[in-house]
Amino acid sequence: MKVKLLILSLLFIFLLFALSIASNSDTVTITLNATKVWWNDSVKASGIAKYSNGTGISGTVNLVVDGANYSCPPTDADGSWNCTFNAPMKIGSFFVTVIITNATNHQFQNSTSLVVSPHYGKTPIGSMTRVVYELPMLIQDLNGEIKTVLARIIVWKG
Repeated sequence: MKVKLLILSLLFIFLLFALSIASNSDTVTITLNATKVWWNDSVKASGIAKYSNGTGISGTVNLVVDGANYSCPPTDADGSWNCTFNAPMKIGSFFVTVIITNATNHQFQNSTSLVVSPHYGKTPIGSMTRVVYELPMLIQDLNGEIKTVLARIIVWKG
């Protein structure tokens, strides 16, 4: 009798272990329409959330980018999701993390990286050895008068 109980206990533990491994194959994908953008550019993130059995995960979708949280529309019936956000106003590399929370408050997440570059204007001008980027800007004098200026940044190619 003790042997049967031991075998049943081992089978139960094995079944729990197998189920825990199966649940680890739940997947959430994240894709960005661009992985290198200018600061404050609009970026579209999308993906699919699936349980290990292939059915879509229904739930709320949140994006986290450089500490900022973006609430997004919930997933579709097949687990598809999409969300649009603005790139950070800082130059650098950032993680974009999607967190999907289902009805039982279980969270599924995945991350990708986003590189933010400076924006120096639309049209570079200059010779092959140097490039001048022009950017119109508004400034305020000490007397309060607002003026338009043209800032030029010169980059030498080495």
